[in-house]
Amino acid sequence: MVSTLSLSLVFLHLALQSFCYGECAFNIFRYPLTRVERKYASISENERLRLKEDTRDMFYFGYDSYMKYAYPKDELNPIYCSGRGPDYDNPSNININDILGDYSLTLIDALDTLAILGDAEEFRKAVKLVIENVSFDKNSTVQVFEANIR
Repeated sequence: MVSTLSLSLVFLHLALQSFCYGECAFNIFRYPLTRVERKYASISENERLRLKEDTRDMFYFGYDSYMKYAYPKDELNPIYCSGRGPDYDNPSNININDILGDYSLTLIDALDTLAILGDAEEFRKAVKLVIENVSFDKNSTVQVFEANIR
C-alpha cells in the first residue's frame, strides 16, 4: 500500500521536474537542460528585484487596507471595504463561520510576512496589537485547518 507521504513525495518530484529546471533554486534533482529551457529557466536580477518590489507593494496594499478598513475584524470584505467576522446571528452560516473566529485573523496571518519583509517597526506594532487586543477565550468554533493554512 502506498502511503500518503509517498504519494506526496512523488507529486512534489513531478512538480519540481515540471516547473523547476536548470538554474531554478528548487532544481534539487539536477535535470538536464535544453538550450531553450536554459534560456527561460531563470530570470534576470533586474526582473527578480522588480518582482520582489511588486510582491512587497501588493502585500502592503492588502495589509494597509485591512488595518484601515477592517481591523480588528478577522478579514477585509473587499466588495464593501469593511471588516468581516463571524456571523453570530446565523451560526449555521458555514461559509463565514467555518473560517472566522473573531480574533483578528488577518493581523495574525500577516505577522510572518512582516518579519520576512524585514519591517521591524510594523512587526512590533502588529505584535503589540495582538498582545493587547486578541483573545482566544471566546465561544467560537474555529476550523483549525482553515486557520493554520493562513
